[in-house]
Amino acid sequence: MGEEVVFTRRASGLVRELSWLDIAIWAIATPAGSGMTYYAVKILGDPAAYGGSLPLAFFIAGLMFLPLVIAFAMITTSFPRSNSLYVFVSRTLHPVLGFLPFWYFIIGGGCAMTAGFMMVVGLKALSGPLVVASALTGDPTLLRIGEAASDPNIQLMVALILVALLWIINYLGMRVIKWVLRILTTVPMIVTILVLAYLAILGGNAGLSKWDQVFGAGVAEEIMRVAYQGDPSLGVQPLTRVDMWSGTYEMLLWTLWAWTGLEIVTFVGSEVKDPSKSYIKGYITGFTLVMVLYLLNAFIIPWVFNYDFLAAYAYLKSEYPDALSKIMGAYALPDPSVPLVASVAVGNAAIAVLIGLSYFLWYVNTALPVWVGGVRGFFSMAFDRVLPEKMAEVSPRWAAPTWANHITALIALFGAVMTYLENLGYELATALISFLDFSLFIFVWPVGLALMLIPWWKPELFKRMTITSPVTATVVGAIVFALGWYFMIYTSYSQSLIVLVNITVGLIGLIIFTAMSARNRSRGIEPEKIYGEIPPA
Repeated sequence: MGEEVVFTRRASGLVRELSWLDIAIWAIATPAGSGMTYYAVKILGDPAAYGGSLPLAFFIAGLMFLPLVIAFAMITTSFPRSNSLYVFVSRTLHPVLGFLPFWYFIIGGGCAMTAGFMMVVGLKALSGPLVVASALTGDPTLLRIGEAASDPNIQLMVALILVALLWIINYLGMRVIKWVLRILTTVPMIVTILVLAYLAILGGNAGLSKWDQVFGAGVAEEIMRVAYQGDPSLGVQPLTRVDMWSGTYEMLLWTLWAWTGLEIVTFVGSEVKDPSKSYIKGYITGFTLVMVLYLLNAFIIPWVFNYDFLAAYAYLKSEYPDALSKIMGAYALPDPSVPLVASVAVGNAAIAVLIGLSYFLWYVNTALPVWVGGVRGFFSMAFDRVLPEKMAEVSPRWAAPTWANHITALIALFGAVMTYLENLGYELATALISFLDFSLFIFVWPVGLALMLIPWWKPELFKRMTITSPVTATVVGAIVFALGWYFMIYTSYSQSLIVLVNITVGLIGLIIFTAMSARNRSRGIEPEKIYGEIPPA
């Protein structure tokens, strides 16, 4: 009887579908999007980062995320529930310290808005290979399609279709999600490995002649000349190299983003078979493969296409697109990316299109898990009665949350529209997209604090943990707490409009939390009883 009163449902209604292999796949898919497609090229053109070591930046960022992965595994194997980290923090520290950071996370940078954002920007990964295919064949249709993929209006239309598709997939439950994600990750993984192997065989600096074969003799050299010597007639200021260590440090702003997403697998604890073993095995496998792929990307791409050339192209594309357009002539200006340079290196139109489609899937297979995280995030909070109880409803046929999925879809649509408006230059939209950075890392320090204090603050909960050493929990928690503050400060923005957005989203969440708590107490449901128990799986 007590269980019926305390939580919205007697049981979650979810089913255990995921194996350790799925944990590994999710741990690969969620971080891999931008890190595998853009950052190995685009970072180099940042004037503050040019001169830094790209492999070292990816490696350091990975090492910084390793304590987080250890903490996530410790917590989720001990409390395998939907939104495990929220459950852990809210029961160990305080309900508000559990609710507010994860409210930010599931609304913004971790889940719902990000799913819509990914659907818009991911299409850019396809535009470059289409431009290359057009240059190779002389087919103007391919060029028009490539230009369309860079058109904000087309990007929004495609994003809306994909958001609807993700909504349907999530409505059909974890069994469908599992197989869709296996396919969506396996295809680009195979293509990525083949691309890196081909580039490695091609050899150092071989990409420059390939670039000239596609876009015209002397184009690569002219891009570097204008970027590094400057050109007053084109208004270009020269790009200058910074100290290796300072450049590498500036690269962390990009590479830290590239490693985010590993936390998403903690949101499906109620749906993992044998979580005490699956999370450890899956996390180790996923983290290791992502590190290997990132380092191979960071070594091979600048080696084959020349670090300085890639930096020059990215610099001109970002800072002086008109100057780059004059150099490139009639060709469209695709964003600097791995699929772009891979298509140039292969030199075959059909394979270029295949590469573009495959790398685009890295964005789709990232958006799907973060969408799932948003759904389980809303579901878990509604299960605790701090969000409307309707959001804890589950389809008995598909064993999938229903209203939580609908709400995630609406916010994902909002994220796609805001990304579109940002591309058009709207200041408020830019502030809302910048909110993704703040909301992405805000949950880390409470997780570290809870892990640090649980042996001493809540020993009865610590007895349930798979890690039995209080010293280990304290040390790992302290490291995660410190990293959480570093991440949040390093990636935050001080512009007044962005700060206002951050405050407003938090205030809305606290108003809902307060209203639901007052409603629960008026109905005789004591909030402290809810947070005094671990919810049923």
